[in-house]
Amino acid sequence: MKHFLTYLFLCFINLSATAQKPDSISIKTDTLKSFRLNEVNIKSAVPIIQVKTDKTQLNVDAMPNSVGLNALELLRQVPGVTVDGQDNVKISGKNGVQVLLDGRIQTLNAQQLSALLKGTSASNLKTIEVISNPSAKYDAAGNAGIINLVFKKSGAYGTSGSLTAGYQKMDNYRQNGAFNLNNKGKKISVFINGNLDNSLQFTKVNSNRILSDKILTQSGLEKQGYSNSMARAGLEYVITEKQKIGMISNYQRTWDDFPSQANTQVSGNTNDLLLTNTLANLTENRLSNNFNYQYQGLNESKLIVEIDQMHYTSQLGNKVDNLFTTSGLATLFNNETKSTINLYSGKVDYSRKLGKGNFESGIKFSSSKIDNTLRGFQNDAVGTRLNQFNDFNYGEKIAAVYGSFERSYGKFNVQLGLRAEYTKMKGISVNEIGFETALPDTSYLNLFPTLFLRYQLSENSSMGFAYSRRVNRPSFQDQNPYIYRTDFYYASQGNPLLLPQFTQNLEFNYTFDGQRQLKLNYNSTRDLIEFVRTQQGDQTLELPINAGVRSFLNISLSTPFTFFKIWSGYFSAEPYYQFYKADLSKYNGLASINRGGAGFNGYISNTFNLGKNWKAGLSSWFNYASRSSIYSTKAIYSVDLSLKKSFFNDKLNLNLAMRDVFNTQKWEQTAIIGQINQTNSRKWESRGVYVGLNYIFGNKKVKSLGTDKSKTEEQERIKSRG
Repeated sequence: MKHFLTYLFLCFINLSATAQKPDSISIKTDTLKSFRLNEVNIKSAVPIIQVKTDKTQLNVDAMPNSVGLNALELLRQVPGVTVDGQDNVKISGKNGVQVLLDGRIQTLNAQQLSALLKGTSASNLKTIEVISNPSAKYDAAGNAGIINLVFKKSGAYGTSGSLTAGYQKMDNYRQNGAFNLNNKGKKISVFINGNLDNSLQFTKVNSNRILSDKILTQSGLEKQGYSNSMARAGLEYVITEKQKIGMISNYQRTWDDFPSQANTQVSGNTNDLLLTNTLANLTENRLSNNFNYQYQGLNESKLIVEIDQMHYTSQLGNKVDNLFTTSGLATLFNNETKSTINLYSGKVDYSRKLGKGNFESGIKFSSSKIDNTLRGFQNDAVGTRLNQFNDFNYGEKIAAVYGSFERSYGKFNVQLGLRAEYTKMKGISVNEIGFETALPDTSYLNLFPTLFLRYQLSENSSMGFAYSRRVNRPSFQDQNPYIYRTDFYYASQGNPLLLPQFTQNLEFNYTFDGQRQLKLNYNSTRDLIEFVRTQQGDQTLELPINAGVRSFLNISLSTPFTFFKIWSGYFSAEPYYQFYKADLSKYNGLASINRGGAGFNGYISNTFNLGKNWKAGLSSWFNYASRSSIYSTKAIYSVDLSLKKSFFNDKLNLNLAMRDVFNTQKWEQTAIIGQINQTNSRKWESRGVYVGLNYIFGNKKVKSLGTDKSKTEEQERIKSRG
């Protein structure tokens, strides 16, 4: 409650400021430009947040405390986006987020998405775009919507770039470096940027599991050594005024050393102390390439051809030693997992003026091939060795076609779209005795309609409606039934019977000044993919299942504010209610659920212009207690302070920050349903002092990179750690 009251106090201060007449739009006319954005006229300097017809945009350079942050930390500050204690990214309460880099999809599951975002420096980002209701031109995958990371690129001829270095002291440390180099010519433009994030962090982990005949109380410490390096390079060649070609390559390497120790007190019909030592070493490599061609024709017609290729490899070593100090029982689990994934896709998009409207259409084909092998063994208390073997091969092909038409009738604008996707898949899992498990539903056809309506109330305000249907396919490895063991009592397993989940979205919104927006959103997901814990005796098994239907209703308000001219900021609030209905009684220890729960997400950003090139920042995000299928999660929030000093006409910037001032970033989740009664918590190193330098050279004008914002979804579905 004290955390919530702290947040309400900050809200009160900012709402008081918001009530003042905004002077953020009262800027001298020689310092602004007007941009017509269909429904609004923006008349201000670039704010931190901009709400547009089809997306919400975070302007990274407008944030006083952005330097030294990574993309995951930035997302906590975007209205409608939440990041929970396990680094899962959600839009309007939904998981299954599709991520683009400059409009190009990345092959990621939830864990790998977290790794990519942590390894992407804010210094190399121009904007972060959130598209909650994508049109038919986008892949239907990602039931939550799309997050597009737009990187910096020079908009003027010549050479420009930036260098960034920073260090954060927590109990341990985190250090980061980034560079961005651009050269633009009349015919050829090239860019290269990259970053390196290196850290050591300890996380305190606690759990309490109440079984029928015993209680397991566990406390542990994870010591994570982490390194993430990423490099991107691109080339664009202008053939004629109407034609150009380009290519982009992206390489990322992640190394994660994850030793941990845990003590589990066993009490009940027997009493013992379990000591668990775990060694886990993960190495991931991802190389992707994009080739594109663009032609600009008559009647505002445009033809875009793109070919994408990605090669991904991962290797995980997992060793778990268990020792019961009283009984002397000792066991050893040792697994080695290797994964190779190759993805190929090609697409053609065509758009043109058609009468008084605009027409878009396109086709796309993608092919995915996955090979996953598990080699391991298990030694029990008497030394008996049980070998484990699993070979998982999976192939998937998707063909898609779409069309959409948009036209304005006076103040009324309408866009209709339809996308059809045909999926054909084949997967075989083979265990140590040669038993084969095949995946179900080898082929299916789905239709995904979209509808967007907008009415222009005045020059500065409009109201709109959006409808879309989307799909979230299971990650590749979540369909593989091999077992990954964490300790003597706990393991996780894939599910070959896992089906895609489908979501229907309805949204009403009112927009004013291109920055202030009120939204009412409702979505319903069937065959919801959730990870649940089942009980088999004293063994807990976590596996993904299709957990029935979830309905989600939320209202969101987001607005900038200005107070006394030197104080400006942004405020967003999102109360919501979600409801679950599912029959889980067929899983050991679980029961049917038919319940709902309310929650709240909020964000406040304050910027203080202190004069003489000094700026200070105060920001806070808040996620109130929520429910998710069988889980209940406690509230979590954070308050950050920052100070920025600019030198040499803003070419050199010194940044100081205090992250998570009150050390409140602690995640706690409880599962109570049927025979399952578990509580888990994680407290990582979140409070720390950061110091960083950012140097900008050449022309500082930037614009976004990328010819198109629509891409495939296959790269969303690679499962980390196995």
